[in-house]
Amino acid sequence: MAKKLRDYVDEMILIRSIPINEKHAVMVKLIGVDDGGIWIEWQDATEQWLAKVKRTLLERTPVFFLPYARIEWILGAADYPSFSDKSLGVNNS
Repeated sequence: MAKKLRDYVDEMILIRSIPINEKHAVMVKLIGVDDGGIWIEWQDATEQWLAKVKRTLLERTPVFFLPYARIEWILGAADYPSFSDKSLGVNNS
């Protein structure tokens, strides 16, 4: 059975969202799932926040809300191995 988005809470996921990064997808930690979007922890944003406040430590980790309308796609992982068809000699053309 396929995982639901909520099943990925507390896991790292790959996400494509222009507000996050307009050039490529980024790895984020999924913190929560709401009706209107998701809550994420994103290390690059945390680093920027720390630099802005001129600190090396925050007592609490920043989390960010991202509305579903601003997400192009999300990639998680299933709990079983994935093999390269090419390396196994399978031709899908």
